[in-house]
Amino acid sequence: MTGHTSVDDGGIVSRDRVCDTVQAILRTAQATGYPDERLSQLSGVPARTIKSYRCEGKQPNLGAALSISAVLGSWAVNQVLALIGYQGSPLDDADKLQPSAIVAGLACDLSVIATAAADGRFDHTEMPGVTDAADHIIATVLPLSRAGRHGG
Repeated sequence: MTGHTSVDDGGIVSRDRVCDTVQAILRTAQATGYPDERLSQLSGVPARTIKSYRCEGKQPNLGAALSISAVLGSWAVNQVLALIGYQGSPLDDADKLQPSAIVAGLACDLSVIATAAADGRFDHTEMPGVTDAADHIIATVLPLSRAGRHGG
């Protein structure tokens, strides 16, 4: 009997989606005043490890991703939880919204789409990144929309 099964045991979330999401969160964090050292102090995740997630695209474990996201706030937690189709906490309180973080995250995702679209088409190598960027955009703006505030 072999160890192979006919069922895909890769999970519901791809490694690339996790890495891209955490990279985008960390780039946004850095752009809004959270250097790796500060995130390390607040989250307990070593700064060198945070840098490897942000720069090298290494895959974080769930504990590290949530520890970092919890420091940054609901917007980051929601992006991690959006990987599995959940919205963590509603962003109802205007004081909790971080418009600069939202704009920075959207700019990163729009940059991915714009770069892929530069030649006038999305080819098979670009589509996974474009799809992930679109998913991040939706996860970011949905809580701000009427549909997100009223559950659909």
